[in-house]
Amino acid sequence: MFNYQETLQAMRSQRASMQQELDRLDRAISALQAVVGNPAPARSTPKPSVQRRREVSQTQEKRLVKGKQAKNTQEKKTEKPKPKISAQGLRNIIEAQKKRWAKVRAAAKA
Repeated sequence: MFNYQETLQAMRSQRASMQQELDRLDRAISALQAVVGNPAPARSTPKPSVQRRREVSQTQEKRLVKGKQAKNTQEKKTEKPKPKISAQGLRNIIEAQKKRWAKVRAAAKA
């Protein structure tokens, strides 16, 4: 019968030895780049695991769904007609603004 524990242990030890070899290779590359005069990062950043990428994807989907829900609620709010200012109300605002600016100009002259 196939022994999964032994296989798993063998794979882990092989991975560890490959990781050590990779570390040695990275050190050699960085040393050679220092001699050449072209310094570069000794190690590239590791790629996120499949599980981590899946988690990020799920959180982004949740945000997107929440964003759509928020957008839908905003759309419902904007469907209401805005109250309009009457012509007389608009004239009152314009006259008041003219008076304010007249006071500012008068104070500037004085």
